[in-house]
Amino acid sequence: MGQKSHADTSWLIALFDNEDENHKKALREFEELASAPSVSALAYAELLVGFESNDSPTTPEELRIALPQILPVDIDVATRAAQIRSSNKIALADAIIIATAIHEKAKLLTFDKTMKGVYERIK
Repeated sequence: MGQKSHADTSWLIALFDNEDENHKKALREFEELASAPSVSALAYAELLVGFESNDSPTTPEELRIALPQILPVDIDVATRAAQIRSSNKIALADAIIIATAIHEKAKLLTFDKTMKGVYERIK
């Protein structure tokens, strides 16, 4: 069984948007995964907002099928996210996604260099 992975919004947008500069890289990474990545409920909400504003042909139902592991933000993730945000001065949303990846013992899939750097330092 391969390593679990957890997707950030930037990675998900690149995966679903063939106009995104990182689309091909996201597709390659997706094809190499042992299973679909988990996604924080927060990242899922961010993705839905982006799809809604861009009149995407993908529906929320299709996204839900493509992303079967949408994880809630529980007390452990919230506590860890607060610590991450406080010590790294990053956005709370980014801290929640990093905390979820760490909590799940999963590799973080992201194109956000700041998030990747924080994740790599503290995982």
